[in-house]
Amino acid sequence: MRVLITGATGFLGSHLCQRMVEEGYQVRILRRPTSSLSCLAKLGLEKCIGDVTDMRTVEDAVRGSDFVIHAAANMNYWRGDEDRQMKVNVEGSRNVAVAARAAGVTRLLHVSSVAAVGLPVDPERPADEDFHFNLENSGLTYHISKRRAEDNVLAEVTRGLDAVIVNPASIQGRKRTAGLLQSVRSRPVVPCFSGGNCIVDVKDVVEGIVAALQRGEKGQRYILGGENLTFRMLSEKAAGVMKLKRRFVTIPPVVTGLCAAILEPWARMRNRPPKMTYMIHYCANRYQYFDSGKARRNLGYVPRDVDTILAEYLQDKVVRTGAA
Repeated sequence: MRVLITGATGFLGSHLCQRMVEEGYQVRILRRPTSSLSCLAKLGLEKCIGDVTDMRTVEDAVRGSDFVIHAAANMNYWRGDEDRQMKVNVEGSRNVAVAARAAGVTRLLHVSSVAAVGLPVDPERPADEDFHFNLENSGLTYHISKRRAEDNVLAEVTRGLDAVIVNPASIQGRKRTAGLLQSVRSRPVVPCFSGGNCIVDVKDVVEGIVAALQRGEKGQRYILGGENLTFRMLSEKAAGVMKLKRRFVTIPPVVTGLCAAILEPWARMRNRPPKMTYMIHYCANRYQYFDSGKARRNLGYVPRDVDTILAEYLQDKVVRTGAA
């Protein structure tokens, strides 16, 4: 079976390519000329050069594929190029969906995000797939673009396309887990945002995508999340797994807001990503909690909790480094 994967050179996409090769698929990727292939070098993939915003190259890449997994997205988290983000995420998704329908692919798997679901206002009531999107006037271009991308995919479903949508939460991998542990290890006083997040390991998201491709219901969306934790609880777990005593201090929202107001314009002048943005400020002070119950029931999705993710990372590090 032949599968086209967009966004293959990204963090999630590279893990997904590896998994699909293991599943026995013939994998073709659509990549930009400037994309690095270092993480895919040993997989023997068929490569098409192009961009999801270019309909001709999308059609060429889709042609002959049995399945399409659309994971390409512009994830710029700071303001300055909203038009490009909308073009890639919204128009690009429409191009892939239209081309997939025209080519008669068996199924399109659209990798969206919990950003397209919205943000719950009550931490006791995590958002599920039926949550009313509440960010149209938030100024969060990424969230809005991902929601409109889903609308474009579902529009093609009404025209006959078999498509399924997945909404991963905050994806963790080796680098991000290492960063969390190092941050806690290096500070006796650990600053924490005031809100919370839904944490899931990249390997679990990949398994959820494979399950949705094989068993998902046409036209449905599935949240692929994990454990809902405050940022303080996440840091506490990191300290606990390393058996460290730390003091945890909450950063007030006024501080993150002021930092974003100063650092984002300065970053645009220097053309470098800032450490604090409006989007980070907005989300870090809210509870980004999501319910993956539908994926658990219908796809057999079983994400690991944060304690397990951290422990597995440390054990893997010991094995790789030969440490005692």
